[in-house]
Amino acid sequence: MTSAPTPPPELLHVLAPDEVRVWTLDTGEREHVRAIARLLLAPQLGVEPERVDIMRTAMGKPYVATDPALHYSVSHSREHAMVALTRVAPLGVDLERVRAVAHAEQILTRFFPQHQIDEILSDDRRDLRFVQTWTEAEARVKARGAGMWRVATPDERAVLRPLRAPDGFAASVAVLASEWRVTQYELATASLDVLHPAR
Repeated sequence: MTSAPTPPPELLHVLAPDEVRVWTLDTGEREHVRAIARLLLAPQLGVEPERVDIMRTAMGKPYVATDPALHYSVSHSREHAMVALTRVAPLGVDLERVRAVAHAEQILTRFFPQHQIDEILSDDRRDLRFVQTWTEAEARVKARGAGMWRVATPDERAVLRPLRAPDGFAASVAVLASEWRVTQYELATASLDVLHPAR
């Protein structure tokens, strides 16, 4: 049996009281992302990953059943994902690939005020502006426990910040609190024993 790889030290750090920690993963495969979310939550709970009890609200927002004060959010986009966690307040994270979106104007009309629509459509980098704006709105909606296609009204209390994202992607995080700071990490998942158990 080979020994399990050593997790990066940042993974094991307990969250600071004002910290919003965001991990960018090099996989978007949902089963892997769920396993990694447990791996990231476990040190905050002082338990093994398999003992992290994840539940979902009626609107589908995941939460830790044994510690409701530990908030987290997940976003998948093709070959990448983000996992955000904090003890500050409920939060939402969204990651999207920058691309031309079919029927962009109709989508914008459904969710955004006219002045914002005009700004997006007239921007020289329209696709980037559209996707970045979408991640901002989606993160704010997810902070209240839903998604844009279910609840079209973002939570106005949510404080929003852009995130560093992989090339060709845009990302945002929103937290229902005013005082917090972001720390960002990248996690190469290929060698994690949670995905490839030692035999």
